[in-house]
Amino acid sequence: MGGRNQRELGGRQAEKTTPDILELRACLRMGVAGGYTPAALIQLAQALSYATLSEGGSVLVAGAGGGHWADLALQDIHLPVQRSNLVTRGKGVALIGLGPRYGYALAAIPMEPLEGDADLQLHDAHWSCAPEDLLAIGELLDGAIPMMQRAALLRLQPPPSSILLQIANQALDFAARQHITLALANRSLSERLRNHEDQTRMVVHDMRAPLHTLLISLKALERQGFDAGARQELLEVARESSNYLLGLIDTVLDTARLETSSWALQLQPTNLVTLIKTVCEPFRQLAHPDQPTVRVEIPVELPTIVLDSHLIERVIANLVSNAIKFTPAGGEVRIMAQLINDGHTVEIRVSDTGYGIPPEAQHHIFERFYQAREHDRRRGTGLGLYFCRLAIEAHGGSIALESEVGRGSTFIVQLPVGE
Repeated sequence: MGGRNQRELGGRQAEKTTPDILELRACLRMGVAGGYTPAALIQLAQALSYATLSEGGSVLVAGAGGGHWADLALQDIHLPVQRSNLVTRGKGVALIGLGPRYGYALAAIPMEPLEGDADLQLHDAHWSCAPEDLLAIGELLDGAIPMMQRAALLRLQPPPSSILLQIANQALDFAARQHITLALANRSLSERLRNHEDQTRMVVHDMRAPLHTLLISLKALERQGFDAGARQELLEVARESSNYLLGLIDTVLDTARLETSSWALQLQPTNLVTLIKTVCEPFRQLAHPDQPTVRVEIPVELPTIVLDSHLIERVIANLVSNAIKFTPAGGEVRIMAQLINDGHTVEIRVSDTGYGIPPEAQHHIFERFYQAREHDRRRGTGLGLYFCRLAIEAHGGSIALESEVGRGSTFIVQLPVGE
C-alpha cells in the first residue's frame, strides 16, 4: 500500500488448503452485488477503506499474484493500516478490511474481457460491511489469517447508516461520471465510425470510374484492327487510370501514417526552385486545350530547405492538379514563391481563376473527409487537402486558403527556412 503510515505484514503465505474466491464471495449474503469495471472496483475499495478504516486497522488481500485492481486501489490509500497477503485458489481477488469498530469485505471474480482489453473487463463483485458476513469469512479462512485480524473480527459493529449512505453515494457518483464518460466516448466512436464508412464509400466511388475506364481500355486492346495511334491512345487512358488509382491508394495510406505520427520524414537539403519546377513542368507540357494555362513565377534562387522532398512534391502536385480541375478553359493557374518573415519563411502560393470556394466551406476545407456540397463543384474523397495539411504541419509549416466565389482561390503554404 502507498500510504506513509502503512506497513506490510507477513509477506505472502504459502498456499494451504484455503478456500477459493467463490467461497469467500458466497459468505457476503447481506451485502451488495453487481458488475464492476476495474476502475469502479478501485474506487469502491478506496471508499470502503476510508469509511471503515479511518481510525486504523488492517487489510487482508486474498487472491493470486499482484498486479490486479486491488494493488492499484491500496497503493493510493493513505491510512494507518497494515496489509497482509493470502494466496487462494481460483480466479479473483478479495479484500477484507478490519478496523477498531467497522470492517468490510469485497470479493470480485473477473468475467470474460471485452475484446481482450483488461481495462474494460467486468467483474462479478460482492461487498458487505455486515459483521455476520465478515465472521463467516473468518470461520472459512480459519487459521490462515493473522491472529490480530481474527481478534478484530470479534469486535466488529454494524456501521451506521450514514457510513453506508456515504459509500453508496460515492459509488453512485463514480458510476454516473463513468457513464457520462462512456457515453461521450461512444458518441465520439460512433461519429468516427460514420466518418470511416463515409470515406470508404467515397473511396470506392472514386475507384469505380477509373477502374471501369481501365477495364474498357484493356478489353478494347484485346480486339484486333487498331492502328498504332489508337492503340497508343488506349494505353495512355489505361496508364492515366492506373496512376490515378495508385495516387488515391497512396493518399489513403499516407494520411493514416501521418495521423498516427508513424511516418518517418526523410529529411534532406532540398533546392525548392528545382522541386517546384520539377512538379509543375509536366502540368505545363501536358495541358489540354480545354484546360487553364499554367504559369510558374518563382525567383531564380530560393534558400535550400531541409525537408521530405517526396511529401512536399505531392503537396504541390495536389494543389496544382486541384487548381486545374476547378478552373475552366481560358482561366489561369499560377504557382508563385517568395521569402517572407525576414527570410525565415518560404511562402508558396497556388492560385486559380476558377469557381472559388464558398465561405461556409472554407472553414472546413482542410478537415478529414470534408467535401464541399455538390453545387460547389468540389467532390472527391475529402482526403487530398487534409493530407496536404498533415504533410505541411509535419514540417512545422502551415497551409491556408484565400477564396472568393466567382473569382478563384489561392492556397498558401508556408515552410520554415531553419538555420
